[in-house]
Amino acid sequence: MAAYASDYSVNYAEAQRRLERIPQMQETIASLNELEADRLAGWGIDHSGSLTAWVLLTGDQAPGSPAAAIAAAHADVEIRTGATFTFAQLVTAQNKFGFGEVIGAVGNTGAIDGDTASGDVMFSDTVTHTGIDLRANAFEIGIHTASFPAVPSALPDEQLPGEVGPVGSTGASDQREAAVLRDVQELLAPHLDVSFEVVSSEPFADEVAFEGGHSMGTCTSGFTATQNGTGRRGIITAGHCRGTTRRTQGVTVTEGARQWNRFVDAALYLIPEGQNHSVTHRIRCNRDLSQPETCTILSIGPNRLQMNGHYVCHFGISSAATCGTVDDVSSRPNPSGGCDVNGSTCASVFVRATGPEMRSCGGDSGGPVYSYSSAYGIHKGSNSDNDCEMPNTRIYFSAIRRVQTSLGVEVVIGWPRDVP
Repeated sequence: MAAYASDYSVNYAEAQRRLERIPQMQETIASLNELEADRLAGWGIDHSGSLTAWVLLTGDQAPGSPAAAIAAAHADVEIRTGATFTFAQLVTAQNKFGFGEVIGAVGNTGAIDGDTASGDVMFSDTVTHTGIDLRANAFEIGIHTASFPAVPSALPDEQLPGEVGPVGSTGASDQREAAVLRDVQELLAPHLDVSFEVVSSEPFADEVAFEGGHSMGTCTSGFTATQNGTGRRGIITAGHCRGTTRRTQGVTVTEGARQWNRFVDAALYLIPEGQNHSVTHRIRCNRDLSQPETCTILSIGPNRLQMNGHYVCHFGISSAATCGTVDDVSSRPNPSGGCDVNGSTCASVFVRATGPEMRSCGGDSGGPVYSYSSAYGIHKGSNSDNDCEMPNTRIYFSAIRRVQTSLGVEVVIGWPRDVP
């Protein structure tokens, strides 16, 4: 209520009255929409100034008697006329347009006027959204003007969008944006049979709450972490899972640190900033991959030498969560490719765990090793010969405190942490 009062400059009593009234208005709008379905162009509620519910119809004719009677019974409900296109017509145009991969006949990805040599204009990376502006009775197309290609202007003898001064000053940037929006409007005009508006917009990005235990291509994500010094947020996986970028939870992450050597096998991938992502202290821990379950990480496990005899579990995208007991805190695994890119022999600093139910196979590398709510390490590999069902598998992992020190990170043990 306080927020509504502030947003619309009304006192608390008026804010409360409005909030109580809005559900009733919505029911009234639904009734009017049903009665005037053939002419329905738009609807909404105005909050600035007087609180008013409205329905917009095509044409200039008065609404039917039942609808008019309903509106007349409510001083804060209006039926407006004069729209050109019905809501259904606008939605049809939106669906045919798609995201405008190449300007052409609506719904067709062919070139302008069928001429493939005339400089096709690709839109797949510049259209941020499409929508329906109910108030304007128009189809809306959002364009990220900064990424729009320089194309022959739709208007003869006019400056190209990419040639509007040295973009760097606010003036030049504004001029280029205006030129791009104008040219897109002109290029699309022959191909849309409804009113439309082209607006400047930033790219859309999904907001992701990152957690451990998800696919990172050929590996599994471990724990989320904060990079010391920079404060950047990231996700840990195995160091031998090479690649300057990887994709997890639908987002491309970039390598920020890597230690793949005789003493540790871990890497940090940084989450992109400025997209409202967050990192959590959760990891996937389900024993059945078809039944999603997460566990929280509330603390960092003990020093490697103190882990002996501890009951631990690991999660991998191939084998899910399986558990066993630490039976060697000075283990020296001998992977066929060596302990690093040079084929060096591992030092006796890795941790081994085994048990009747322990499983592991390809794709599990990098996944979290944990004990109850404590982070214990990052999974390196196993002796399963890539048999996901082999019982009594021995797994090997890098101890978590060594991982933190080597990568210069702190594992996230609180929720949530925003990615700036």
